Amino acid sequence: MRATLASLLVLCLCTPLAAADKITYLECRADNEDVSSLFALDETTQKVCDRAVQDTWFAPATFDARLVSWQDGGTTKAIYRKGKEKRYEHNILILVHIGRCNHVKAPPTELCKP
Repeated sequence: MRATLASLLVLCLCTPLAAADKITYLECRADNEDVSSLFALDETTQKVCDRAVQDTWFAPATFDARLVSWQDGGTTKAIYRKGKEKRYEHNILILVHIGRCNHVKAPPTELCKP
């Protein structure tokens, strides 16, 4: 019994803990939208949750410290996160609608499936 407990203790001490995903939740609204959209950005896996696109996480076209950009059917959404250009854009055809994002707390239920 002691050998089993000792083995288990060694296993627990030597197994690295999985790093928790760092998820940022943003409520964004462009100047032509009446209702804000809730987005989740997973900094660890570099994926996006946008329920208007799909109900699972997906990899955007661009995901870096300054910009996250992805396609929403025939439109493009982009969140500029750094510098003077900190803003939200929703491009519909050739029109660019600019807006703002606010950090919000995580919703009570999961926004997207893994």
